[in-house]
Amino acid sequence: MPRDPVSLSPEAQLLLLSAALSPGDAALRDALRVGIDWEKLRALAEYEKATSVLLRQIAAVGPDVGDEGYQKLRQSATMSTIHMLQLELLLHQTTDILGREEIDVILLKGAGLGYTAFPSFADRPMGDLDVLVRPHHAERAWSLLQTHGWTSPEPHAKAERFSGHQHLPRLLREPGAFRLEIHDNVLPEEHPFRFSTDTFWARAERVAAKGRTFLVPHPTHQLWHVCVHFAWSHAMQWGGWRTLRDSAAIIQRGGFDWTDFIEFAGRTQAATCCFWTLRLARHLAGADVPDSVLVSLRPPKSEFIIERLERHFVSNLFPSEARCPSVWLTHWLWEAGISPRWSGHGTARPWQVSGRWMAGSAAPESDRPESDRMDGRDITRRLRKIGAGVAYLRRLGAARYQSH
Repeated sequence: MPRDPVSLSPEAQLLLLSAALSPGDAALRDALRVGIDWEKLRALAEYEKATSVLLRQIAAVGPDVGDEGYQKLRQSATMSTIHMLQLELLLHQTTDILGREEIDVILLKGAGLGYTAFPSFADRPMGDLDVLVRPHHAERAWSLLQTHGWTSPEPHAKAERFSGHQHLPRLLREPGAFRLEIHDNVLPEEHPFRFSTDTFWARAERVAAKGRTFLVPHPTHQLWHVCVHFAWSHAMQWGGWRTLRDSAAIIQRGGFDWTDFIEFAGRTQAATCCFWTLRLARHLAGADVPDSVLVSLRPPKSEFIIERLERHFVSNLFPSEARCPSVWLTHWLWEAGISPRWSGHGTARPWQVSGRWMAGSAAPESDRPESDRMDGRDITRRLRKIGAGVAYLRRLGAARYQSH
């Protein structure tokens, strides 16, 4: 865990520790000894969909805790497990319905990882189901499922708001607030990568589970999608716990072809996205990433700069006071890490894509760059933000970063 002026809270460090597939009993006990705010930990774990995994790891090394926050964590973990069992049943029903109509489906993200990288579906917590269908089947699949219990909260938004999106409007299932996304693409149209979803279809693999056969992405594509989804689509600002754990789990399956992965990452212009995701996964979740892989994917920056950028990305993994105080500065540091010009990304940026998806085609006030929000009348606020940004940069450059 990082221990420097930009370090995370004890609760965030414990949660990060649980992202490792085998965090070690001694490390967990040490993390528990520092004094945990159980309510804060529970809220953070719920935000990351990590309650069931976290509780299982804590319960294996420590005695039962009487704190009310711990008891709430146990309740939340139980509900998460029940939710996952129900979600798996809905996935089976959904793929059966689509299969009867000869609509092929690839299980993306958590759904696919639950049947490949993890021991069970429930061992990979997720908030929704993501399935990929061929583009000419997408609207038919979306409409068909609405005749089998799924509903769309925005049935008229498809043509406008979701034009260029990688999935159609989200489908909901009540009771339980289950969510399903029908993808006809893996990434939004504005992505800067030399990549076609046809590649996923061409190398998709079949896996047998629960008496069924499912299509899942090739391991190279699974890890590539995890890296790009986190580092580019999410700009390394949310979904971090699952990303770190997913990366470690995919690699741990054994026989992972790093030569194939490095070649694919370079050819698709995703090297820096893969570099940062895998570097964080190795340092924070113990993922078995060889040095040679990181060297091959690394952007042309000194270790001094890489370490400072890593401190920034770590401090922004979870909601906290240690996060970067400026939207503009966050964007600038992301660009410094991903190196869009060197990577061949042109002018495409993830916040431009997400802004377009916002209701009314305008991003919320808090998500716009300061230059768009400030009109010159709030000079005090501007100066405070500049001061906070300068202080943040000083903290990044203070003591030497220790990633272990």
